[in-house]
Amino acid sequence: MKIYKLDAIVLKSRDMREADKILTVYSIQRGKQRIVAHGAAKPNSRKRGAVQPFCFSEFMLHRGREIDAISQAELKEGFAEIRYDLDRLTAAAYITELLDGFVAEGEPNQNLFSLLYSALHLIAVGNSEMILRGFEAKLLGFSGLQPDLTNCSVCGAEIRETKVSFAVQQGGILCKDCATHEKRILKFSRGTVEVLKTLYRWELTKLQQLKVSEPLKTELSALLRSYIEYYLEKKLKTTEFMDRLYKSNLGRGTNI
Repeated sequence: MKIYKLDAIVLKSRDMREADKILTVYSIQRGKQRIVAHGAAKPNSRKRGAVQPFCFSEFMLHRGREIDAISQAELKEGFAEIRYDLDRLTAAAYITELLDGFVAEGEPNQNLFSLLYSALHLIAVGNSEMILRGFEAKLLGFSGLQPDLTNCSVCGAEIRETKVSFAVQQGGILCKDCATHEKRILKFSRGTVEVLKTLYRWELTKLQQLKVSEPLKTELSALLRSYIEYYLEKKLKTTEFMDRLYKSNLGRGTNI
């Protein structure tokens, strides 16, 4: 098939030469893929509006020797609200970078596409903090990395403590005895673990109704970040950006 169609969300875009763009997209049909948009950087390009980061677009592509190229592009949803608010823009950049880091090319997953699409919709209307936590948790789950939150990940014992140990290497919580043998554990309130369980049970669209105290939100963010960075073996650029931004703007808070 020399020509084919993609329904895809643009994860990121970078310039190539003077007028071309290399896009990383996540599509319903093919999952993550790099494609080229010739001439898209020109001011009068018809493709220009459909190839921006976070856009959901329909692309017609033709096969190239090394990378496939867009012949036609039609914007379906641009999520314009995201581009005029720094918090929304950063949240959208975070989830697209996170997805890009977790998935390999050529592995389509309808659940992941729907998760990304729903998250962008919710971020566009604001109040994204629990949406981000839900996105992180569900992405881990769809990637086969959902942590064990019911019993000790080593011995299977029931966990009764109010302070819970979490081992990123084991991928779950530990009982008091097993935790003494682990060098890298994180301590969290049982309430934080219960909130994380709720993130897996509830749909993303329902999470804005979830009432969580600020201390538990902080713990939940730290837990998920540690787990994600352990598997990615790096810090994301967007989290480093947010750390620097809010460190120099104390009192504003951060939702990443």
